[in-house]
Amino acid sequence: MSIRIRWLVVLTTLMALPAAAQVVDVTVTGEFRPSALDPGNTDFRNTTPRGAFCTWRPAQCDASGAYIFDLGNRGEYWQKSGPGDDASRRDTTYVRFPPPRTITLQEATTGHTFEATISFVAISLSLSFNRGMDPWYYGISGGCTAIRGAGGLGWSSGGWSVRTPSSPTECYSIHPRADRTYFYRNVGLGIQVTLPNATTLQDGRYMAQESWTTGGAEADIDLGDNITGVQMVRMNFVFDVIHDFQVRFPSESPRVQLAPEGGWSAWVNHGKAPVRLRQELPFHLTTSMDFSMKLRCEHAAGARCGIRNHADDVVVPVDVDVTLPSMTNLRDGRPAQYTALWPDDGQAPRFTPDGYLTQRRSTLRFTAEREAVAEMLRTPGSHWSGDMTVVFDANP
Repeated sequence: MSIRIRWLVVLTTLMALPAAAQVVDVTVTGEFRPSALDPGNTDFRNTTPRGAFCTWRPAQCDASGAYIFDLGNRGEYWQKSGPGDDASRRDTTYVRFPPPRTITLQEATTGHTFEATISFVAISLSLSFNRGMDPWYYGISGGCTAIRGAGGLGWSSGGWSVRTPSSPTECYSIHPRADRTYFYRNVGLGIQVTLPNATTLQDGRYMAQESWTTGGAEADIDLGDNITGVQMVRMNFVFDVIHDFQVRFPSESPRVQLAPEGGWSAWVNHGKAPVRLRQELPFHLTTSMDFSMKLRCEHAAGARCGIRNHADDVVVPVDVDVTLPSMTNLRDGRPAQYTALWPDDGQAPRFTPDGYLTQRRSTLRFTAEREAVAEMLRTPGSHWSGDMTVVFDANP
């Protein structure tokens, strides 16, 4: 399962570098924190500040399916000069975005990684010009649709939304004249981030840095001909994963007493040996993430844990299994129902939730089967015991 999120990025810092190496730094932030109010949501939430364009024209931003973040009035980012009446479409207000790009984000402490795909979905601009027709409003053609804004004498503001972010094509305005110079201000870029299901990721802060060149035909973000200004957009991605995980038992040191179904009366009154001894231990689980379950034994009984007769040092095996509603065993893709737990970590099952589970009633089950029961009944009045530790491991 993957999550598609449309985000627009705030271009935050124009570095004071020579014109030939001007760089705009961008910070893109997101967070996954589960909510009991929306337990089925496994999306990252975009925490990049929303800019002035979307505040001014929220309907246009929402209709495009993108968040648009702008720079504000911080000077010119690009300058475009038209050659005259015979201008080509590359001399108009023009953009050709690159195809989607896959990046790898890494958690700063653990080194865990995941991949995300970045697609461009929109651009917003404020243009200033000193003569000629409005280079933005006159019309639009190619692979974009208009996100309209406003205009006045010598200025206009608006945006374009990419029709097919997975395979973008050139977008350009239509006008009869290009014999003027105009400036790009208040620039916003819209990106779509395709992310994995957040419940499959470990806690932590995941980061990556990726750059796209801007400018003419050789640039990643092609702004047409006769364009000068910023030559690179460098995006710094920061995604926080903050899971909720809690296991609550009826007591801090729960005890399990094995007994036959229906009690001991059949054995005491009629000498009929029980088929098995069993006891369930309920607990409540809150989780928004994958985890494994491991078993530790005080007394080993072959490949299982066991309980010991302290009188003659005999150990019999006890099977342990778990039922976790609304969770799936990743080993076999089956629901987590009566899933066996083993003291061998190599056999430890790993579970994933269907969504954010809150206080979900779950069960550990302990069973001594027929052979173990027969051994125990050979010494009436004996006392059998042993400690077993169940480890819920969210970071294997």
